[in-house]
Amino acid sequence: MSDAQNKPGAGRIEGGIDAIVIGADAEGLTAAAYLGRAGYNTILLEAGVDIGGAVCARELSPGQTYVDGEHLISILDPTVIADLDLYRHGVSYAARCLDTAYFFEDGETLQLGGDLQMAAAAFDDEEAGPAFQKFITDVFEAAAFCRPGFEAGPASDIEKAMRAAPRALAARLNFFSLAPAQEVLDAYLPDGPLKTALLSEAGFRSAAAPHEPFSFMTLVRRWAGEIAGLQGACAYPQGGAIAVVTALRRAAQAAKVDIRAATGVASILIEQDHAAGVELEGGGQIRAPIIVAAGAARRVFMEMIGAAVIDIEFQRAITAARPQLASGHLHLALKGVARDEKTRAHMNRRLVYAPPREALRRAFADARAGRVPSDLMIEAVFPDALDEETGGEKMQLLSAIAHPLPFDEAPDANRRDEIEKTILANIEKFAPDIEDRIKARALRLASDIATSTGAPAQDYAAPPSIIEQVALARVASSAGYVGGLYFCGREARIGAGISCAAGRMAAKAALYEAKRGGRAA
Repeated sequence: MSDAQNKPGAGRIEGGIDAIVIGADAEGLTAAAYLGRAGYNTILLEAGVDIGGAVCARELSPGQTYVDGEHLISILDPTVIADLDLYRHGVSYAARCLDTAYFFEDGETLQLGGDLQMAAAAFDDEEAGPAFQKFITDVFEAAAFCRPGFEAGPASDIEKAMRAAPRALAARLNFFSLAPAQEVLDAYLPDGPLKTALLSEAGFRSAAAPHEPFSFMTLVRRWAGEIAGLQGACAYPQGGAIAVVTALRRAAQAAKVDIRAATGVASILIEQDHAAGVELEGGGQIRAPIIVAAGAARRVFMEMIGAAVIDIEFQRAITAARPQLASGHLHLALKGVARDEKTRAHMNRRLVYAPPREALRRAFADARAGRVPSDLMIEAVFPDALDEETGGEKMQLLSAIAHPLPFDEAPDANRRDEIEKTILANIEKFAPDIEDRIKARALRLASDIATSTGAPAQDYAAPPSIIEQVALARVASSAGYVGGLYFCGREARIGAGISCAAGRMAAKAALYEAKRGGRAA
């Protein structure tokens, strides 16, 4: 008797299901909720024990937790919030419009209000003020115009939208989409702290360095997002980013989605070029005419389906990229309160360390060569200072994301120690003596998150340029042209952070095809 036959559930075939969603991260939860709300009998399968993918709560020290994966929200799809009624299901903001404090190598600081249009209008500099206002106006207009193209799916086509734009806007969009961030900023702004700050914003969490072509679109993508109607804002959700995942789960449960954790999928069943269900790792099958996959493209198409079924050009598109860069997350439990006035004054803001231009260039070069850069971009928050529900008088938790780091499939202890020390050295540039206050710490690299979720580490590498992401999303969202199969995994997503747009688009495509009697009928 085979191992499969010995497993509980082996040989069992479950029918009467309309749709199966594979992967219970934010995108998978979104897709399942949409299908359930449309009246489809939907099962959501998650291989791991945690619902939410990379975003989950973890213990840092006894009685103290941190949110892994993400700490801020900037590109969460407002359509998903409205359609799934996420405010009713618990999404709220402890800080809806976070101000940002930038710190520089020379010890200077720059503060920008969370409403960037108001911040630009009030920018008190005779030369840089008008230039900043013009810059924000032009980039926000372009970002709003591109927003539908960032929703992924085969129907999204930024290039087509750009060709239909008014001539002046089309020319600007062409410049923004092709040029390095450094070139765009040089064209708009005088040298100074503001330009240095925005250069880091344009390179943060991307594999495209700010001095390289296509890199400016990283900033355009981020500023296409909105929080409660405010474009370009960053928000800290009440309870942290895990609260968004919790709301999505409640939305799915309200739509009567059957959520099954610790239930891995071994393969997707294909019959006559059409998805027919899944075979489970524990044995048995679940039959359904609609499959939505939120996992990594390589895993879904090359392993769950198999190369024999997938078009060769599609295979090349989803397997071509080899990650070089990643970000690192460091969470610190701190003893007592900050002793220096600079840190104390900014604890209720988003904190960014922005290295000088040449240091940033070197950092990307070093990381690509497999070296840990000495200078890193840092984005940090003190969650307890932002959230009254979790905060206390001591405000002890700090969460930081550092970029760029070399991508490592399995870093050893020495490498991890080097990375942690480098991140701390950069944090100390704006929070002096913080290392003396650390009572517990958690370094989370791509490999750590992969171990927790069961996904490959490259799923958590830095994404390529936005233009490359758009092209890949268009291909990946076609799901290899397998009938009844829809995809909202990493390769279908555009931008870093929780979006949910790919999950919405995948579910909408499935519902559209089913309604017209197409491939998901």
